[in-house]
Amino acid sequence: MRKTTGKHLQTSEFADFMEAPDMAPRPATDAAVRRLAQVGQSVSARAVVGRFIGVQAAAGLLTLTICPQFGIGFGDHNVLLHDLHAQVPPALYYLTCGVLFVLLGALINGLIANRRELKAIGRGTCLLAGGYSLGAYLVLLLAGSESFLLMSLFWIIGAVAAQLAGFTLGWRLRFSAFS
Repeated sequence: MRKTTGKHLQTSEFADFMEAPDMAPRPATDAAVRRLAQVGQSVSARAVVGRFIGVQAAAGLLTLTICPQFGIGFGDHNVLLHDLHAQVPPALYYLTCGVLFVLLGALINGLIANRRELKAIGRGTCLLAGGYSLGAYLVLLLAGSESFLLMSLFWIIGAVAAQLAGFTLGWRLRFSAFS
């Protein structure tokens, strides 16, 4: 009896496989595979929004570490930030605060989002930007000791603008870098 080597056996098995007649899977197996492939391709809009808000909240909390208003981090009693607040017109100051608070999270979300996730939320990106900015503003309003309602509305404008610009910039950077 002739002994075959492992490599010859693999080549022989592959040749047998290639010469074998085509076999269609059972209809139930075919339907199950298609269903699994479709489930893997679809993304829940709730999951995407939840992840985006989680990233935004983490980035927002990181941003609060330099904000003197809340005393969370090293920004407490920072002379430079207090002087800046006193010298800059309130509308511009709050607009800038809104931009800074939201920009990092929006940029990160734009960098990590994929096409399926963006398709899942569709036109809701603008709604997400406005909703997150308004929600963050309300949380800051409740937590802060210094809030001027009329002037701090500029914070919302800055936050929405930063959300849309940051997400779009991150998205474009990601797909221009990997294309």
